[in-house]
Amino acid sequence: MSTDEDAIRVLHVDDEPELADLAATYLEREDDRLEIETATDAAEGIGRVADSDFDCVVSDYDMPGRNGIEFLEAVRDSHPDLPFILYTGKGSEEVAGDAIASGVTDYLQKESGTGQYAVLANRVTNAVEQFRTGQRAAELGRIRTLASEINQAIVRADSRRAAETRVCEIISESDPYRFAWIGEVDPEAGHVEPKVSAGAERGYLDGITVRTDEHPTGRGPGGTAIRERRVVVSQDIAEDEDFDPWKSDALERGFQSVAALPLGYQDTLYGLLAVYAGRPDAFDATERDLLAEIADDVAHVVHSFEVRAALREERDFIQQTVNSLNDVFYVLDTDGTFRRWNDRLVEALGYTDEEIGEMGATDLFPEGERERVAAAITETIETGEVSFEAEATTADGERVPFEIVGSTLTDRDGELEGLIGIARDLTERKRRERRLTRLIDNLPGMVYRCRNEPGWPMEDLRGEVAELTGYDPAELEGSHRYGEEVIHPDDREAVWDAIQDGIGGQEAFEITYRIRTESGETKWVWERGRATYSTDGEATVLEGFITDVTDRERHKRVVNALHETARSVMRAETAERAGEIAIETVNDVLDMPASAIHLYDESDDELVPVAWTEATRELIGTPPTFSSGEGVAWESFETGEPQIYDDLSTVPERFNQGTQIRSEIILPLDRHGVLLIGSTETDAFDDVDLSLAKTVAAHTTTALDRIEHERELKRQNERLEEFASIVSHDLRNPLNVAEGHLELSRAERDDEHLDAVARAHERIGALVDDLLELAREGADAADSEPVDIADLVAECWGNVDTAAATFDVDAESTVRADRSRLAQLLENLIRNSVEHGGDDVTVTVGDVDDGFYVADDGPGIPDDEHDRVFDSGYSTHEDGTGFGLAIVREIAEAHDCAVRLTESETGGARFEITGFERVD
Repeated sequence: MSTDEDAIRVLHVDDEPELADLAATYLEREDDRLEIETATDAAEGIGRVADSDFDCVVSDYDMPGRNGIEFLEAVRDSHPDLPFILYTGKGSEEVAGDAIASGVTDYLQKESGTGQYAVLANRVTNAVEQFRTGQRAAELGRIRTLASEINQAIVRADSRRAAETRVCEIISESDPYRFAWIGEVDPEAGHVEPKVSAGAERGYLDGITVRTDEHPTGRGPGGTAIRERRVVVSQDIAEDEDFDPWKSDALERGFQSVAALPLGYQDTLYGLLAVYAGRPDAFDATERDLLAEIADDVAHVVHSFEVRAALREERDFIQQTVNSLNDVFYVLDTDGTFRRWNDRLVEALGYTDEEIGEMGATDLFPEGERERVAAAITETIETGEVSFEAEATTADGERVPFEIVGSTLTDRDGELEGLIGIARDLTERKRRERRLTRLIDNLPGMVYRCRNEPGWPMEDLRGEVAELTGYDPAELEGSHRYGEEVIHPDDREAVWDAIQDGIGGQEAFEITYRIRTESGETKWVWERGRATYSTDGEATVLEGFITDVTDRERHKRVVNALHETARSVMRAETAERAGEIAIETVNDVLDMPASAIHLYDESDDELVPVAWTEATRELIGTPPTFSSGEGVAWESFETGEPQIYDDLSTVPERFNQGTQIRSEIILPLDRHGVLLIGSTETDAFDDVDLSLAKTVAAHTTTALDRIEHERELKRQNERLEEFASIVSHDLRNPLNVAEGHLELSRAERDDEHLDAVARAHERIGALVDDLLELAREGADAADSEPVDIADLVAECWGNVDTAAATFDVDAESTVRADRSRLAQLLENLIRNSVEHGGDDVTVTVGDVDDGFYVADDGPGIPDDEHDRVFDSGYSTHEDGTGFGLAIVREIAEAHDCAVRLTESETGGARFEITGFERVD
């Protein structure tokens, strides 16, 4: 059996195996190119056709299952062009017609004798040769079409990458090819770097390396093609040992064969083209020649792009340089036509490059400017340089102002070649100038330029000069009047010093000072400016802005006065002094022609005056006391609402009927009374005056609350001291006498009743000590200092009789507190745990967020007793005084802290004291 390229593989399907084998024997004898394989039914035949490459199918007609026509139709579904001969013993016109309709290649009826096999062999070889001839024609057409498409694509490509990419796309889209890529050789690294690709790649290039040396990854088609500068093909990747480094990845993606083609032009190697096919033996001699021509065409195109790129790079560098200019750049021939220009000219005037190329320089200007522009060109040729301003006309007919500087362009011999120039668009500058003018006109102040000399001689003034100073700009320009007449005389020296200090460091300066207007009015102004310096660093000229800040300065003074009032009134020790401070502040901050301010305090259903101004005395005499229900002041006092009256003459129930007071503000001071502010003019107060007066009243009320609170604390402390004195003197003395007689009696006899008396004395003594401590702990904590909780607990533990009890300190915090009183709190809590938890109790002290806790593992305190344990006199221990935890609460509250009883982790008592200020 022949195995050369001309071999013809035939599948013979017949349900009589012996007849099929006989036919195979005779057919192979008739033509040694024929290789016959057999199948016994259509189903087996369909499977064999799907799994193998046959050149022809011969089939019986009458077979079990599918007949020959149905078998033919199934083959045509997957192999529409495969030669198919119906070789049947059942001949009829109907069968022949169906066969022809189903696309049979040939129809032959079985006959007796062996001579029929020579006919069948001839029919088979003829059918296959016709089929192969058609395939070769199709392949040649495909190859020619592929070459044509690639040539057209690379001719139309505008870049090397575009050309290479399109080559790969066209190849990968042409059957039997599946994938193509082009890479560049990296001489230093010694490998091929993929650049572009197309087709069924799916990450194939990510995992491969193609070297150009004799390394195993360099012996494949790609590396060999680069080294030897020739087309290298692997016709069967699965069997090619040199392709082992990439075999599994290639076969996984369906690549069966590959061709590698070097891309070289003359002596320059530009890279590698690799083409992958989806079947073995895809690259015959014709295919390889075509691909070699394509590779040559690609290399030639790449070379042309490289040459053009070098030229373009040089040209682009020059063009980029001129295009980077913010101004218009141009070159003119000696006749005034444009030779070259940058993009800025197109952008500025809106003409296309083609239009500019057909224009002369004067064509860009309106009729009225052209003669002057032509004269400038002539002057440039004659003098070598010119500078002028002119308005050019855009393509839309608009005018654009330019500042133009031109000079001559000569060759190496000095011969005139043309003109070169720069044109700067002045549109933005002129727009800024107009905008600056509008801005200055709208500024709430004036803009100036003056010499840096005493008197500040003004060179230019714009803006609201008259509104600010009362002078016209012409009255101040060219003179020293601003510095010598406008600036307030008390501020002139300070203004000079402040400005000189600011510009000495070559920085902007800011200053606030007073001026006097032409009418004599005093105003506050704010000025910001900057100096212009000479070459030797001397400040010669000032430029800046001045605006009226009188209202702001007044507000600032008012705010400062209110802050000072808040500080002063809170330091006042009496209601009278607080009232005097409030009245002084009102006098300072309310701008009125005349005022009468008097503060009233409420006492026994009467409003009694406690402080007033001299103006009050002049207008109404000494302010009288008035009773409940009298006048509008009492109404405001009762309702707590401030009142403002613009004209008291229209108010029948006004308080001072016969005085000169016309406007009045009445401000309630809570339970302390009212603050009255009066003026001799109607409508004397506005919302700002009312707001300021309310602020003063609020500070005054707060101060009076504090003074009253301090008085009450003082009275409470006095009562506590009296109580402590009574306890200390009136109880301890009789107790000492009783204890003395008890000792005498116990010395004479031993009596259990006397022991009971001793215990009673001890309890009375403990009660007295706790009562004294409770009485003295009522005041606020004083002498706060940082206290380390752990250190203080250790100290307190040694001051308490703790028997066999133990303690554990898990506290690391430091809080701000009165150390002595905090020690009393801790000692009482420790003593409480030992007394109620037993001799072997364990006491734990630890941190919480803003304080600490004291816990024990004793029996704890019932939930229904938690609210009572802090009551004075409450105790669950028969020897307890009941004041220990009450003292704990008093000390905590004296520190503005809270104490809470909860249950410890072991079921004992846990006291949490929170609200302390932590110290880092």
